[in-house]
Amino acid sequence: MRTSDSHPFRLTGQAHSADYFRFVERDETDWQAWTAVLRGEVAGAIFRGVLTPDVRDRVRRNFWSSPLLRSRAQSSRDADHWFGDHLFTAPSLDWYLDKADRVRTALEALCAGPGRTPLSLLDEYRDHLADRGVLLRLAEHGGRRAAPFRLRSRADDDALVLSPHDDAEAIRHARHLDGCEVQRVARLCNALMCVENGSGGELLYWNIAPDRESRAALGMSTDSYGYPIESLTGIEQLTVPVRAGDVYIFDTANVHAVAPCDGGTPRTTVNLLMGRLDEDTTVYWS
Repeated sequence: MRTSDSHPFRLTGQAHSADYFRFVERDETDWQAWTAVLRGEVAGAIFRGVLTPDVRDRVRRNFWSSPLLRSRAQSSRDADHWFGDHLFTAPSLDWYLDKADRVRTALEALCAGPGRTPLSLLDEYRDHLADRGVLLRLAEHGGRRAAPFRLRSRADDDALVLSPHDDAEAIRHARHLDGCEVQRVARLCNALMCVENGSGGELLYWNIAPDRESRAALGMSTDSYGYPIESLTGIEQLTVPVRAGDVYIFDTANVHAVAPCDGGTPRTTVNLLMGRLDEDTTVYWS
C-alpha cells in the first residue's frame, strides 16, 4: 500500500531505545547474554565461530544426504530445502506433534556427534539454566513434545532470502495454536546456528515491532507474511553479518529479513524458537 509514489506507507509500532536495539557480539558463547535476549534486555546476541569446521561439515553432510530432506524450487537460482517442520506453518497442532514424534530422533542424530554440536549447545544452556534453578525443556501440549529444531537451506543471489516479517504476533494469535503453551512465552525469540554460508545472507533487523493498525492498513491478517520493503523506509536498521559457525538469537517481535546470498553457497541453518514461560521455565521448539 502506498499513500503516494513519493511518500510510501510506513509501518508504525513500538521502537526501542539504543540501549536495547543492538546485538551483543562475542567470540565465544555467552549464556548470560543469551538469557538477556530472552529477558528483553537487548534485541539480539551473536557468537562467532562456535561451530567448528568439522562439526559443520558433518551436519551439512547429514543434512544433504538425509532421505527425509524435502525441497521446493522457486526458480533456477532459488531453492528451499528443509528437514523438520515449523509449528507456526503446520496445518494443525496435532499434525505437527505427530510429525515431531516421528522425526525427533532423526533430527537429533543429524546434529549430534563429537565436538560442540547444535545438540550439545542446547545441553550446555540447559546446564547453565539448571545451575540457576531454571528448567529448559521442549515445549509441550497435552503431554506431547515439540520437535527440537528444524534445518533449512536457501540459496538466492537475486532477492531477499526471507522477506521482511515478524513472528511473535502471528504465533500468539494463530488459531491452530490455541491452548498451546508457546503462545504464553513472555518474549518469543529466534535462535539459529549457521552450518554453511558464503558471502551475503546477512540478518537485516529493523527497530519496529509493528502494531495492528499498521498490519490492517496493509491488508494483513495475523497469519499474513512479508511487509513491503518500502514500508520500512526511514526506520532504523541493523545489518548483522552471519558466517558459517555463528550462533545467534534475537527478538522476533521486530521486523527482520535475510539478505541475498552471493557466490553460489546456500545459507543452511539449524533453526529453533525459544521463550520463557515464567521465571522457572524456558521452552524451545521448531
